[in-house]
Amino acid sequence: MWKEHKFRCLSKRRRGLMQLEIVVSAFLLGAMITSIVGLNYRLLAVAKDTKHYQIALHEAANQIDSLRAGGFIGLDERIAQAKLPEDILRALPGGKLDIQKKEDPSGTQVVVRIAWDRPGAPTAVELVGWVLNMEASK
Repeated sequence: MWKEHKFRCLSKRRRGLMQLEIVVSAFLLGAMITSIVGLNYRLLAVAKDTKHYQIALHEAANQIDSLRAGGFIGLDERIAQAKLPEDILRALPGGKLDIQKKEDPSGTQVVVRIAWDRPGAPTAVELVGWVLNMEASK
């Protein structure tokens, strides 16, 4: 009888420890799931921001190519008429195009800057291209 009572007490203690282990395991699992969801949310935001940066970079390169394609003659007019296409404006929230022309010893420097609204620190893509004056290069 004494052995039977001792066995029941040990069994109750073991059940209590198992319940405690289950509660701790459930807490750890919940904390891990919460961390993974938070990291996934941040990863999606970084991927979206990277996509915006890539779109702006490609568009800035396209703008430089179109400005250089016409040569030096009529460059000021092409700069004044340059604007972001509608699909780029839809892709980049609050997208703004700024083009500046600067004289450089090696030619005319064209600076294309595309900025857009983004949470956190504002950023912009800026590319530089040169349009050579054919008369100066002869």
